[in-house]
Amino acid sequence: MANRKYENLKKQKQNIILDTKQDIAGFDSISKEARRVSEVSRNVSVILKDLDRQFEQATKLTGTDIGFLFFATALQCIRQYLLTPFKERLTDKESAKEAHEEERKIFGSVSGKDEQDKTKRYYACLNDIMLQGVPYDTQFGSADFNLGLSGNAHRFRTLGHDPLFGWVFGTANIMTSTLTDWAFQSYHVKPSPMADGRMKPKIVQHANTMLMMEKVIGRSETEPQALALAVIKQRLHLKSDMFSVAGLPLPGMTALSPEAAQILAEHGVDTANMLTVGKQAAYAILINTLIAMIHGLFYEESFGARNLYDVRTRKILTYSNLIASASNLIAVAVVEVMAVATSNAELGRNGIRYLDVGGLAVTIYRIVNDRKFIKQVKQEFLEKEFYNIVMGETIEI
Repeated sequence: MANRKYENLKKQKQNIILDTKQDIAGFDSISKEARRVSEVSRNVSVILKDLDRQFEQATKLTGTDIGFLFFATALQCIRQYLLTPFKERLTDKESAKEAHEEERKIFGSVSGKDEQDKTKRYYACLNDIMLQGVPYDTQFGSADFNLGLSGNAHRFRTLGHDPLFGWVFGTANIMTSTLTDWAFQSYHVKPSPMADGRMKPKIVQHANTMLMMEKVIGRSETEPQALALAVIKQRLHLKSDMFSVAGLPLPGMTALSPEAAQILAEHGVDTANMLTVGKQAAYAILINTLIAMIHGLFYEESFGARNLYDVRTRKILTYSNLIASASNLIAVAVVEVMAVATSNAELGRNGIRYLDVGGLAVTIYRIVNDRKFIKQVKQEFLEKEFYNIVMGETIEI
């Protein structure tokens, strides 16, 4: 009995000693962890600098990336000088030549006979639709109605020349031998004798715009051929004027302010240049997209997290766009300086044609957007890895 009590006491003593050792070990572990966390807190700036270095190391461009960078830059430069320069502006006659050739080919195969072979009020016969000029080009008689259509002003004061409204009102004018001005007021146009006896289209009388549109809708249902020919005529006329020296107003601008539309066009802000800038931007985006897709195919898990690899892709796109845009600005500036120094106006006009406005806009977007993306990825990286350090976990890049 005494032996059993002795054994129990001995066993309890051993358990107490074991628990004490475990408690001491636990306290020691806690103490070490406390010292480690304290050490981390004292060296936060050093740790963050090291993590920053690790991020830069993980996202720096490799030899393959540099190859992509040069390839992307080359594609952007080729695009700038071969695919998307501004078209040379021509005289009205030169600009209309191609459209007139196309017009002869199309209308030459169409019979010009219709049931009413004479143009009358709100009705232009097929022959006049095909063979006569568009009625909204008429300037003779505009002074009688104070329309101010002399010279190039008529392109900015008639809705037929508007690249947006023209498809409706220009087509309607062609089918009805009328002219509609910037205020949606319409006028009849008919051949009238000039002082020397020659017949010339003249603005002769006010017309009802709503009635004009009703006549067009009714005729389109009964005589769809007239509508088709008028649409073709409208397309060809806009094409003939698009790249002339005077150009065409920005879409919809005529109805807002013909004066502003003309001033903008005289300073190069017109439909033709807008289309070219859009083309430049679209091609630049297409090249960026292709490079990003192809570079993405080279990703391997051994490179680390996918978002870090995406940072490398973004750097390639930003740097290539920046190099291409900078080189373009420098090249154009050098040519313009030479043009001024040599008083060579033609050289200056040709040089400015290669200014990559659309590409520059894409470059600015990439700088802003990619910088934001890289900053976000870096912040996530730092937060994750700093958390791992605080928790005593291994850093994985």
